[in-house]
Amino acid sequence: MKHTAKNPRQTVIAIIPARLFSTRLPNKLLLPLAGKPLILWTVEQAKKAKNISRVIVAADSEEILRVVREKGFEAVLTRAAHESGSDRIAEVAENLEENSIIVNVQGDEPLISPDTIEKAVAAILEDETVDIATTCEPIDEIRDVLSFDVVKVVSDENGFALYFSRSPIPVPREAVKKHETLENALREEKHLLSVYRKHTGLYVYRREFLLKYTKLKQTNLEKLEMLEQLRALESGAKIKVVEVYESSIGVDTREDFERVEKIIEKQKVNYRKANVEDSLAIAKVHVASWQKSFAEIVPQQFLANLNVEKREQAFRQRFGEANYKMFVAETMQDGVVGFADFGKSREKDFAFEAELYAIYLLKKFQGKGIGENLFRLCQKQMIDDGINSMYLMALEISPYKSFYEKMGGEIVEKGNHFLALVEFETVVYGWKNLREKYV
Repeated sequence: MKHTAKNPRQTVIAIIPARLFSTRLPNKLLLPLAGKPLILWTVEQAKKAKNISRVIVAADSEEILRVVREKGFEAVLTRAAHESGSDRIAEVAENLEENSIIVNVQGDEPLISPDTIEKAVAAILEDETVDIATTCEPIDEIRDVLSFDVVKVVSDENGFALYFSRSPIPVPREAVKKHETLENALREEKHLLSVYRKHTGLYVYRREFLLKYTKLKQTNLEKLEMLEQLRALESGAKIKVVEVYESSIGVDTREDFERVEKIIEKQKVNYRKANVEDSLAIAKVHVASWQKSFAEIVPQQFLANLNVEKREQAFRQRFGEANYKMFVAETMQDGVVGFADFGKSREKDFAFEAELYAIYLLKKFQGKGIGENLFRLCQKQMIDDGINSMYLMALEISPYKSFYEKMGGEIVEKGNHFLALVEFETVVYGWKNLREKYV
């Protein structure tokens, strides 16, 4: 079942089916989760996926429509009487561009990883024979293998789905015969867990396939297992299953909601002024950031010689300097994940009152707006301290130059700098009037 492209741009659009009614947790999509409705968390996660060009909420009620639109996100009102989320997104997809790629993101998954979305989208973009891409995760608990609420998937050697089931598949026949039950077999031979995969609810469709598939009648297998993806398999669809490792949590019950709330609280980023007691944590971020972000940019010798203990001592000394200040970003779960610091200019002949020494973030926290927040905190503190201008120095080959330009920096000078005896060109970004750039 091949759907060829009329439009080579392959526009990728995420559609989030959002149904107000919920039996086990009434109005769950509108419940306040860490200060905002649950559905908005899902929208924001979907928008972070780099290969998504547009996110639309397919709402079944005026309440959800209003909440989403009030926050500036896109939403459309769909018919209330749809049997499945796929039917709801198909109603929206009918009015979208031909040859679009449609991503079905479940509305009740506020923790879905943007990386998970990106991997599933990439799988369908890279292989034109794929009709649907979906995701799976390793199973670590015996109870999940045995549970009918956890859908299992088995795939062929090329990663295409062979079958989905609520039953434990595959069954290790000889081990079960030996230990009498599957549960006993999994308990006694723990390596057997590694063959099981949990199917997760993310789907990526070719638009034309989605429109055709949702018009097909339900099949007997679909009705028996209550799994609509079996209808696609029975119709001959090629479903690519992508294994991911960042688990999401579907919010179906009050217990799920409270669990997600605790996770978000642990991941919440807090900002504060740093002090000398933070020196070790800051040094770890500094070294890890250089080693991850500049691995193929600067000499390996330089990166290998970066030393947490030496950096800790350097920061301890800096905290004793006059006019030296730093802000850190931290989470309950990870501690300090980033920092930005500034002080007097290290270049005496520069016509700037202060120098922003650095902004460093652990790799997994980059691209989340944390660097911008740290920059703004430093900028505001400078203004409060009566400082009107600042500069920072960066390598010409730095991947973060666009960030400095986004924050209003202008190149005012160029030079050079040695790292492990290798000379690198440098650029100096300046902010001549901090108040003018502070927005």
